[in-house]
Amino acid sequence: MNLISLVVVLIVVGMLLWLVNNYIPMEARIKQILNIVVVIMVIIWVLNAVGVMGVLPSALVSVLVSLVVVGLLLWLVNSYIPMDGRIKQILNIVVIIAVILWLLSVFGFCRESRQFVSGILSSGSFSWLWLRVLPGDSSS
Repeated sequence: MNLISLVVVLIVVGMLLWLVNNYIPMEARIKQILNIVVVIMVIIWVLNAVGVMGVLPSALVSVLVSLVVVGLLLWLVNSYIPMDGRIKQILNIVVIIAVILWLLSVFGFCRESRQFVSGILSSGSFSWLWLRVLPGDSSS
């Protein structure tokens, strides 16, 4: 893709996002979520268009996308779901510990944690996202 096409697409996406933000009536929270999702998608698209995604190993891209999704979901839960502060803290700690164990397992530092992490994450609705990038896991 040449530079002119890339700039034109970025201008069109920016103008569409500006039009949505200024002329479509919706709640500010939804606009904020929409903006974040569009910016992340555009960044991934630009990285793919300039060839950075082709250089990175697909397992690393899967890990990075998974971390972004988990971070976004944790932010959404912390920002928009009304819960007691202590429950949010416990949830954050459990998710962070699970992510650290998963990362250790993915990079081969802690093979024993694979079954533990698989058990924790298989109970959630997003277990397919985590389990598909676990190396050597024959169940996925």
